[in-house]
Amino acid sequence: MPTTRPRTQVTHTREVEDALEIARSRWPDESPSALLMHLVVRGGQAIRDEQAQRARARRGAVDAMVEKFAGIYPEEYLSELREDWPE
Repeated sequence: MPTTRPRTQVTHTREVEDALEIARSRWPDESPSALLMHLVVRGGQAIRDEQAQRARARRGAVDAMVEKFAGIYPEEYLSELREDWPE
């Protein structure tokens, strides 16, 4: 089919064949090209979800550290410290 979009060729290695077989069990009437599209889209979604989970975990770790060290210094500590600094 004519298109202006780039095309990608994929060699059917053992890993690709295994992935196609798994996809075929989910979408039995699809062509290999359609199965690859399903796998690419699902893989992209899985990676995006994994990245979001990692970001949430990092944010949770930062929040835990903030909570752990909250109140370590008195409220006016920083302004009092700055009073000793030359301008």
